[in-house]
Amino acid sequence: MTEEKKAIPEGTENATGHLTPKHIRMMLAAFIIYIAAIGGFLLVSCIGLIRDKNAEESYWESALKPDAETEAEVQKIAGESSPVTVTVGTYITDLKDMNLDDSDFEVVAEVWFRWQGDKDLDMAHNFGVYKGTINHLQVIEDVHDGDSNYQLVSLDTTISKAFWTVRFPLESHQLRMYLQCAYNVSEVVFKADTEASTLNPNLEVAGFKVLRSATEVLDYKYDSSLGNPDAVKDTGYLFISEHMTQIEINRTGFSLYLMCFIAMFGTMTWAMITLFICTYHRVDPLGMIPAALFGTVANIMVGANKVPSMQQGLLLEMNFFGIATILTTAITIIMINRIRSKYEDREFAKKFGRLMFITELAFVIVGNIVLPVSAYKF
Repeated sequence: MTEEKKAIPEGTENATGHLTPKHIRMMLAAFIIYIAAIGGFLLVSCIGLIRDKNAEESYWESALKPDAETEAEVQKIAGESSPVTVTVGTYITDLKDMNLDDSDFEVVAEVWFRWQGDKDLDMAHNFGVYKGTINHLQVIEDVHDGDSNYQLVSLDTTISKAFWTVRFPLESHQLRMYLQCAYNVSEVVFKADTEASTLNPNLEVAGFKVLRSATEVLDYKYDSSLGNPDAVKDTGYLFISEHMTQIEINRTGFSLYLMCFIAMFGTMTWAMITLFICTYHRVDPLGMIPAALFGTVANIMVGANKVPSMQQGLLLEMNFFGIATILTTAITIIMINRIRSKYEDREFAKKFGRLMFITELAFVIVGNIVLPVSAYKF
């Protein structure tokens, strides 16, 4: 007695090997769903990363622009009190101990003050660093020659900074040092020595390269009078001058990126191999998928340990992309196995598997190129 074959649903017969309308609809549905989901994810992710990268330029420029309202109030106060104008400059000697875990960085700099007039003005000991701790301060020169006054100090300070890690580990950072005058603007106003202020040409930051630097003087308005009786009598607020030095640094390359995602690259390659052998060699490799998922979890732990306060960005998107690749591969293998076992249509299973393999492989390659390129500032 001959064994009966399983019934093949109407519209899926493929005795000649040609695709039926049922086959075409099935393949188009899987193809469109995959394109819409993964393609849409990559599009949204790349747009977000590019916008964040491009926003660095406006962030840089905005830090150099004084607040018009504050400037007007300071000019009014200065016009009534005739404060001493002190020219301030900085020479950044070293940037060290930049720590994303502790959210701070250390600056070593030479700072100078130059002014005409009041010899009793001691700027070397009457300034502070905004959100910074002065580790060491040494007066190198203190010259008073007639009306000309000059002080040069060596400064070592640690400054707190909440690092922006959306594009980590391909991110750039803008580091700023604000020197705040201890006198209010009715006594002293700062002027930037932009021509002489510069960086040590041998300045190095581990894993980064210096892109640019700039200095500017900005007037700051406290939200409080800080108990200053003159401020209460005059405007109710305290105004001071700040000298700001900013530096932009960028990752030197893709080495840290590769370190963070090498396990993910391996798991995505493993997933593509399983789909290939399922399609072209009629082998069921579904049992190999858990190994890929284990590698993905290991990769996520590596990336998470690299940065403590990760904002949503490249690190999360790459992990999501890897997991999505593995899951879609598993779903595709299940569908191929179902077509072979239930409908006994090996020819269609091969064509379906081939279409999905080429599609998924193309997106894996494209995704692993466009995501880091969108994040890195070349």
